[in-house]
Order: sequence, then C-alpha cells, then structure tokens
Amino acid sequence: MENIETLAYLDHNVLDLMTKGDPHEVKIFLRENKLTPVFSEETMKEIHRSKGYESVFLTLLVEIGAKYIEPVLDEKFKQTGSANIFTVNPQECYQQYLEKLSEFPGGDFGMSDLLMKFYGGKESTSFEELFSQGHDELQNYLKEILNDVCNDDISGEMALEVEKLKSVIEELPDILKTQTNFATQELSKLASSPVKSFEETTGIGPLVLKNITSPNVVIKIWDKICDKINVPDIELETFFGITPQDFEEDSGRERTLLEKVNAIYHQLNFIGYFRDSNMKKERRFRASFSDMTHAGIATFCHIFLCRDADLVMKTAAAYEYLGIETKIYHYKTNKRPNRKKAK
Repeated sequence: MENIETLAYLDHNVLDLMTKGDPHEVKIFLRENKLTPVFSEETMKEIHRSKGYESVFLTLLVEIGAKYIEPVLDEKFKQTGSANIFTVNPQECYQQYLEKLSEFPGGDFGMSDLLMKFYGGKESTSFEELFSQGHDELQNYLKEILNDVCNDDISGEMALEVEKLKSVIEELPDILKTQTNFATQELSKLASSPVKSFEETTGIGPLVLKNITSPNVVIKIWDKICDKINVPDIELETFFGITPQDFEEDSGRERTLLEKVNAIYHQLNFIGYFRDSNMKKERRFRASFSDMTHAGIATFCHIFLCRDADLVMKTAAAYEYLGIETKIYHYKTNKRPNRKKAK
C-alpha cells in the first residue's frame, strides 16, 4: 500500500465519543496534524450493531473526511499483507455493506458460537451440537451457491460434475464430523469452560497477568506459562498462533502482520491478559472480536486511536513483539489528554 498521507485508524469507541460532544477534541487533533482518518468493513459492522444511531456515525465519517481501508486478499481469499485506501461516501459504503449482508447472510459456520462457549457462553448447547450446527450451516451455504450458479441448461460433462459436487455436499456433515470428532471428545471431557479449565490447570489468569508490564510483555507471559501448559515441543510463536502448526491449512505460508496481531490478541485474551469482560455474552463477544480486527487492520496505518484500555494493552503487547511501528493513542475515560502534535 503506497500512500503519502498520514493515516489514523479510529476505534469505534473513539467514534462513539466523537458523536457525544467530542470531549477529547479528536476532530481538532486530526485537523491540526493533517491526519487522514480511515475506517473499515469492521467499522460498518459496528455501526450496523448501533441500532438507531447508524446515520449519526455515518454523518460523522462524512464530516471528518474518512477514507475506507480494505486489506487485499489473494485468489484463495487469504491475506496478502497489503491494503488499499479508497475515497468513498461512507453512507454509500454502508448501503453496499447492507446489500452484501443481505446477499450473504450466513455467519461463520458456527465458529463464533464455538469460541463463545470457550468463555463459558452457550451453556445449554454442547460442543457436539455446536460443531454439528456449523457443519449444517456450511452445507446449506454451499447448496445455495450451487443452486444460484447452476441451471437447467447444464448438460453433458458439466452436468456430471455438478452431480458429483452435489454428492460431496450431501456427505459434507459426516466428513466434517469425522474430522472434528477428536476435538469434540476432548472438549466434552472438561468440567468447566476451556478458559476456566486453563486457569485452574495452570494457575495463570487475569490476576496474575495484570502485573506483567512492558517491555517484552509477550515474552514475559510465555516465561510464566511455558512450563505449566504440559504441551511438549510447543514454542512461543506456535502457542500464540504466530507460526501455524503442521496440521493447519497452509501451514507453510508465512502469516501477515495483520494475521499475527489477531493471533496474539486472541491468545492474550484467552489466557487472561486484560481480557475483555463478559465474553460469554454475545454482544460483548462480538465487540471483543471487532476490537481484535481493528487492531489488525490498524497495522496498515500510522496511528491507532483507541479508548478501550483492554484493547490498548493487548494491541500494544502484540505490536511490541512484532516490531510494528503504528503509534497507539489512548484516550482514557473521563480524562482529557493534553493535545499535542503527532510525530
């Protein structure tokens, strides 16, 4: 991404405060420092969840002249490590997001519900049921796509290929169940949620990890837990998801900075380093996932403006370990910072 502008990525909580009188004078800070504010599809998702206030946020993005940032994917929909900046009308961008949402309403094939259960949510649903629901969701999604692209005019060899594909899709839930069977059995053995079980087994959790200070936060955390997780031959970068394990898809592909930030952020949250509160509740889980996504996308920018302390601490730890130069500006609640020139 080549851009001579100084880009400032705004967390949704900062945008929210800007719609409520802008007590931290973020607009002035952006203007005085000639910063270009940017937003992403994740911003659109959070605006969509802000029922009744969508137009307020969109009007703000128009007012401050925000541009749209979009990470570039390859032909396999994998991150490439670059991003594009677009001059757009935020209101039109939001309408396009709604159209996309309407066209592809499917979720993430049960992954969010599964992770929510890791934090103690979805108590009435078993891991087996969550995996099964995800398999069925994926099957239905593929069936819909196949029905959309196929028609009665298909004949000959192409018709035979379509029939083979239909057969594979029909068998998909059984195939996936076989692949997830081991994980289902192991997770079902836990007496409590995986997060709680990790804390009980290792003695490591928020009360311990909150005392770890910079520099080298990720390394210090690893030093505390490496002898307690009872996983032979695992190294720091594998534990934090920076380096994929051999059994993972595309295990030989170097992960991008965005992906590495997301991986570290997720693992820090899981083990309890400034963990987001009430993760078992869907609203808070979605907000936490958005924070993680913002932290990753902000790596393409020069400045990341945040208001949430938990977001700041996890992001700072990930950026520090990876050597990311994006500057984090933390607007603390109920405290007006001294405005200064951005460097």
